[in-house]
Amino acid sequence: MRTRARPWARVRIALACALASAGGLTGCSSAGDTTARDTPAPATSSLNSPSPHTTSPAELCTHLITYWAKQELDEGQGSGLDYQEKGLSDGQNAILLTTLAAARTERAAHGAAAGDRLIEQRAQRGCAERYRNGTPTTDPWAQTKLPTPSSPS
Repeated sequence: MRTRARPWARVRIALACALASAGGLTGCSSAGDTTARDTPAPATSSLNSPSPHTTSPAELCTHLITYWAKQELDEGQGSGLDYQEKGLSDGQNAILLTTLAAARTERAAHGAAAGDRLIEQRAQRGCAERYRNGTPTTDPWAQTKLPTPSSPS
């Protein structure tokens, strides 16, 4: 009998893998190899090497939406996690929900592959729109903050 991993365990594993890969391979030389550490890199090496790819907020958003939409549809009942536990903002969750609704309709009409293509298209379009002017900076608590009293002069 096969047991299923709990959704939060999958999230922890995914986060651990992401952190491990983000850490790079620094410090992965053998203990006896001192030549790499003792020899300075030539000054021109940075000019010829490509710059590392930085994941943009829109790309990260697209990846998250695509991942969670496929999880929701493939599992059938959802993951049981709320949007914050999935690592989504409120705006990203809105993209996820509209993408899921459209993908369910598309899958019912044209099959799973068509639904998956729609997920990728909608996630990319929604995230590109959300981050077209950079990272949204609205303060979710702005309406609940009370003005601070001015100090007496």
